[in-house]
Amino acid sequence: MAELVLHGIPGSNYVRACRLALEEKGVAYTHDPVMLRTPEALAHHPWGKVPALTHGDVTLYEALAVTRYIDEAFDGPALQPADAAGRARMNQWISAFNAYLDPAFIRKIVIQRLLRDPSDEEIIAAGVPEAAKCLEILDEALADAPYLAGDSVTLADLFVLPALNYLAMTPEGGPLLENRGNVTAWMDRMMARDSAQAILAA
Repeated sequence: MAELVLHGIPGSNYVRACRLALEEKGVAYTHDPVMLRTPEALAHHPWGKVPALTHGDVTLYEALAVTRYIDEAFDGPALQPADAAGRARMNQWISAFNAYLDPAFIRKIVIQRLLRDPSDEEIIAAGVPEAAKCLEILDEALADAPYLAGDSVTLADLFVLPALNYLAMTPEGGPLLENRGNVTAWMDRMMARDSAQAILAA
């Protein structure tokens, strides 16, 4: 069988979402830790970003395409709902993550707080109310179901978890997550999974 290689910087939350999918499916793979906008990244992604995947004659880039391929090309537990409404809810959350959660959690708080020295406090201050709104909406969504698209883990959960795991590492994370019991209970359920222990707890 052709070797599957996931290309991307290990710290990327999108690369981590793909690795979670691979672990959930039990797929053997090699992780190629290429950096952004390098010749190595450009070899698989025309914009030099991550993640990208190569599997035999298949080359894919962008996390949604990669994770859907992982789910559909391999045996193992399904990571996409079988019904149209469930798949739509999953896709809705992935779209919302890309548009709202990732910019607030990662771009405005996590990157500034964990990767920039000095941090830009104005950017962080702008991100905190945006992150609070995102967490409010997440908390409401998780009041009625254990996972974002219903009763089982889907790709939506795998997209959101790495970002929230990072947010919790920042000084802003504790206050933002306080009184968001549905979100923190979901995080506990997700972090207890073997996939999260392998990728996020290491």
